[in-house]
Amino acid sequence: AENKEKVHVPYRDSQLTWLLKDSLGGNAKTIMLAAVSPADINFEESLSTLQYASRAKRIKTNAVVNENTHDKIIRELRAEIERLRREVAEQKTPP
Repeated sequence: AENKEKVHVPYRDSQLTWLLKDSLGGNAKTIMLAAVSPADINFEESLSTLQYASRAKRIKTNAVVNENTHDKIIRELRAEIERLRREVAEQKTPP
């Protein structure tokens, strides 16, 4: 059986986090780009952005393909048919 443990995702309560909650803690690979300003007037906002990006960088997810069990069985059976066809073709080929 598959081990599905609940993992605490360390993100703050903000609108950005709420919008990104599925990407940050869900079944997805996410790239985050933090835009900061060199202007003195934007220092606090830039610092906050960098701190948020640093916390988001520590979030680890394991993305897996969501696959229907029937689709998985069909894919595996098709792979087996292809393998068997190659095996039969190799046996028919003279040495």
